[in-house]
Amino acid sequence: MKLANRQARISLTVALAVGLGLVLIQIWFDYQNEKRSLDAQVQQLIVLSSPSATESVWTLSNKLADSVTKGAISHPLISKASIRTINGVLLSERSKPMVDWHAGFVFLFSGVHLKEVELYHPENESGKPIGVLSLVVDPVLVREEFISRVEIFVFSGFMKIFILGGALIVLFQTTLTTPIQKYANWIASIDPKKPESWLNPKPYRKQKDELKAMADETQQLFQQAHQSFNDLETTRQELEELNVELEARVQRRTKALEEALSRAEHLATTDELTGLANRRSFMQQSEMRHAEWLRYKRPYSLLMIDVDNFKQVNDTYGHDVGDKVLVAVATELTRLTRKENIVGRLGGEEFCILIPGISNEDAFMFAERLRQSLENMDIVIPGKVLKITASFGLLPPDKVDQNFDVSLKHADNMLYEAKRGGRNRVCVYQQAS
Repeated sequence: MKLANRQARISLTVALAVGLGLVLIQIWFDYQNEKRSLDAQVQQLIVLSSPSATESVWTLSNKLADSVTKGAISHPLISKASIRTINGVLLSERSKPMVDWHAGFVFLFSGVHLKEVELYHPENESGKPIGVLSLVVDPVLVREEFISRVEIFVFSGFMKIFILGGALIVLFQTTLTTPIQKYANWIASIDPKKPESWLNPKPYRKQKDELKAMADETQQLFQQAHQSFNDLETTRQELEELNVELEARVQRRTKALEEALSRAEHLATTDELTGLANRRSFMQQSEMRHAEWLRYKRPYSLLMIDVDNFKQVNDTYGHDVGDKVLVAVATELTRLTRKENIVGRLGGEEFCILIPGISNEDAFMFAERLRQSLENMDIVIPGKVLKITASFGLLPPDKVDQNFDVSLKHADNMLYEAKRGGRNRVCVYQQAS
């Protein structure tokens, strides 16, 4: 129905455009012909009236002038006529009422206008005009006749438009809309979910034209699609079986890769022996926190720790015992620090802790508590309980430098100061930063 409605609108639009065009052309030519006829009639009247008007002026005959003006206003186009001498003496003037029923169209045929004709007499030796014939041309009757004809043109034009439009609608309906609707219904009867419907026969069409060719091609495509669908269905079943197997393999492989990645990330950031952050991870975390805490003016302290005489432990008891000592130290440091502290093993027997949100005095007390805890710790080895101590280098919060490497160097210097001072002690950085 949408196609039929659209074709009807198009047909009526085309018919309307053609009909209106023809009507406008007809009106235009009629107007031009009528205008030329009006000018010719006025000119003919002037030619016929001028000799008598001239004679009336030459003889100063009012009777002859009245005859001329009476004859002039008897013409349908003339509403007023007058004859004057060249000196302005009025010999005759007559007029008649003109009722204009179409006052809104006064612009047609130039409206009411005055025609003045100079009168010359052959016996006047001066060769100058002797008088003036004035005619008021009022084309009201011509205008009324023209408008009546326009109304007839328009009415007949619209009749032709509807006849032409109806003919076009019937033509389109018969030759285009109905066949297309049949083919549309045929295509609509084909259900994509029911491949057997793809083989429905197409509507019969006797004419061998583009529509029939389109239907033949469409039917062939549906048949090919049906065959392809059967092939694809077989392939799909095979692919589903392969996909199930592939997904199982992918899941196993993904799980193995995730575990390997997790191990790699752990190894890259964690000291394998102690479980603390390794040097690289510790430095990355510390530099990031250093910049953050400086920006937000949050104080923090830096504490370097080194196990005393660790080489002697390795040489005396072996590396296995040395590893056990390091694990014990790492466990104790983890136990005594908070979650927000950053604890790392920098290498060998050297550890470092970043302690945020702490004052100078609290930082020193914390370091002392760690030192005493390590000193009091018992490390059980075969046949013996091993005791250890550690040296500490402390950089208090008010001595932290803008450059983290400089801060780390200050704490490291204090660590070696504690070593030189007899070990098992805390040395605090006191110089101005």
